[in-house]
Amino acid sequence: MWFRNDLRLRDNKALYAAAARAKLGSKKSVIGLFVISEKEWASHDEAPIKIDFWIRNLVVLKRSLEKLHIPLIVKKAATGSQVVELIESTVKGMDVSHVFWNVEYMVDEMRRDAAVLKALTKNPGIYVEQHDDQGVVPPKEMKNKIGEGHTSFESFRSTWNTLVETDPHYLQLLPVPEANPIEAKQLYAEYFNASVPPYHPHSLDMSEIEQLYPAGEDAAHERLRAFIENKIMRYHLTKDSLTEEDDTKLSPYLSNGVLSTRQCVAAARAANNNKIIVGNEGVRTWIKEIIWREFYRHVLVFYPRVCKNRAFKPPTDSIRWSSDDRKFQIWCQGKTGYPIIDAGMRQLNATGYMHSRIRMLVACFLVKDLLISWQKGEKYFMSHLIDGEFSFNNGSWQWCASTGAESQPYFRVFNPVVQSQKFDPVGDYIRHWVPELKGLSDKQVHDPYHAMSAKEFGKLTYPKPIVDHSEARKKFVEEYKRVLVQK
Repeated sequence: MWFRNDLRLRDNKALYAAAARAKLGSKKSVIGLFVISEKEWASHDEAPIKIDFWIRNLVVLKRSLEKLHIPLIVKKAATGSQVVELIESTVKGMDVSHVFWNVEYMVDEMRRDAAVLKALTKNPGIYVEQHDDQGVVPPKEMKNKIGEGHTSFESFRSTWNTLVETDPHYLQLLPVPEANPIEAKQLYAEYFNASVPPYHPHSLDMSEIEQLYPAGEDAAHERLRAFIENKIMRYHLTKDSLTEEDDTKLSPYLSNGVLSTRQCVAAARAANNNKIIVGNEGVRTWIKEIIWREFYRHVLVFYPRVCKNRAFKPPTDSIRWSSDDRKFQIWCQGKTGYPIIDAGMRQLNATGYMHSRIRMLVACFLVKDLLISWQKGEKYFMSHLIDGEFSFNNGSWQWCASTGAESQPYFRVFNPVVQSQKFDPVGDYIRHWVPELKGLSDKQVHDPYHAMSAKEFGKLTYPKPIVDHSEARKKFVEEYKRVLVQK
């Protein structure tokens, strides 16, 4: 079993199939394999905090597998291409007959898996099984009426809802796989005794990070249970709340495969009298958020150009973006002079996480106020987020930039001050992350430059707004209209 973005025992299709197949073989044992490929991860902008989360979950997974007498081998590949050689040599060296993995849909990963498949199956007696595990409905099962991929979210959502509501197999959860024979403990003793290499390449506070995002399936399921029991029924009312107690923080577990999407939807459905389309509004709103994830993965599969740094809407590739790196760095550092934007960026830089509502605001600000390309923001997010998932991150950035499938209309440009007043009305979120503004009134904290006298503002160690929002909005809209005319 080649583990990748699926570090869990429960509801793991490839692992369950591997265990079932092992019972039919002569050795009757499952062997787990995980490949640390730092250069490959770096080429995909994987965040150090996310890699650290993988390794911490890998440690917990190894202990869980040991209880089932299943060894987990952890190997390092110097390059992405070496992954293929390493897997082939491991499989042949251990006389493995069947190799299982769950499909990853990004272009580079599919090429890598195709190369591994070719290398393995050229050897007599070695077979490969790949399983669709990342979502509820496999992308290829979600075609529109003319047999193509969906480009409309509502069309996709309607099809998804109908399939999942009417066909119980989509939410059929698999149990923990059967254990290996006890003899496996002695046969693979060197792997049971080996430890997972430590990985702490970021400068964030590890004690805080481990408290915010504890590793392991049990931690993930406890977080899911607490959300379902205490919060989901009011989710439609609280999803945009910036208070810590209203934030689910389930996304790191979902994006990194410690929880399966099926487990999340099944738990939500169970809380809603086994209904998805009707029932409690909070449940339906949360499931809709999950369907957005499925939609963006679907777009990636059917329209792989989004994996190649290109817009979903080809004409928008010709938008003339600003090359002002100074402004980009100011945005990255959270020093734009717009408190809600700066608070979000500072939260990201300090914790590897940002509230979903704030992600939209800071993304829209970069693209539509600073006229800096969505690709630069997408890359920055991926390199800092603990829950960075390529398809969802790409789809969300293209939504904000009005370049993606079912994206925000180009003329809709969030006013950061108005959004701040709406979603952080008393300024608690801002004051937490922008301590320079702690002493300001609820009115001043959203827009200190305009709400205070020049003399008062000058006493703050806080910058004035980097751009005038009204002028910046006009400039973006005019540029987008130019692209529309050319189309």
